[in-house]
Amino acid sequence: MKKAFVSCLLTASILILVPAAAKAGSLSFRVFGGGNYLAGGDLNKGLQGWADYWKATRDYQGYTKQTGSFNPIHLGPNAGADIIFHLSPNWGVGIGTEYLVASNKSNFTFQSATQTLNWEYLGKPSALPVKVGVFYFLPLSNKLTLGFHAGAGYYWANARLESRQDVYPSIKYIIDSSAKGIGYHGGISLEMKLCSSVSFLIEAAGRYAVLSGFTGTVTINNAGGWKGTLRYWEAKTSYLDNYAYIDLTEAAPTGTSIKLARDAKIDFSGVSLRAGIVIRI
Repeated sequence: MKKAFVSCLLTASILILVPAAAKAGSLSFRVFGGGNYLAGGDLNKGLQGWADYWKATRDYQGYTKQTGSFNPIHLGPNAGADIIFHLSPNWGVGIGTEYLVASNKSNFTFQSATQTLNWEYLGKPSALPVKVGVFYFLPLSNKLTLGFHAGAGYYWANARLESRQDVYPSIKYIIDSSAKGIGYHGGISLEMKLCSSVSFLIEAAGRYAVLSGFTGTVTINNAGGWKGTLRYWEAKTSYLDNYAYIDLTEAAPTGTSIKLARDAKIDFSGVSLRAGIVIRI
């Protein structure tokens, strides 16, 4: 009797602890959202240069009382979805997409003896990659599954810059540019089963994606402007030894004051922390 009881107890324990893995040939659908951090690359270096250049220029013009500083562009939301085809209980391949964006605004005030000028500018990089990847699932218990994934994606990216200066009349300067390119991604996740077909997901994901060749248009005061390529350069003036700059130009800047000039590289590399739902079909 005692042996039978122990045998039943062991059987029950095994049934509780042995993970319920996904079946080969089944599908999972993941949808998630959270926060995103991206590096920025030339976008942040160039916009820091905007601040350096115009602060030095206004000081040279007599606007010696100044407030404000550059706010780097790193943070924003991230959301997406994946469909995973399970090759085995542990392995799967997937296709998906996600949207990531970051933005930040910087504000400045320049004051001379007779006049005050206000200036603000905004940088907003965004990307929509279509991704393919390999997934590996490691069941930890009947309720918990640890997941790993890695792959590559094709990115449709946008870089938007807006500047407004109250220089009588006010000047609103907008750059809207886009590019395409390849990026790579990976991540680690934890799934907590809510019922037989639905799990709660938490995930940390990283990516490497540096894109260049952004082309687009400049619009000034909602009127005509020009088309060109988003470029990054480093230069000097008589009152500023070295500064970086980013702008959309028809041709690459040249001259003795230019130290370096190239197509701007926007760095979408970074990390995302997100949560979501997994539905097994």
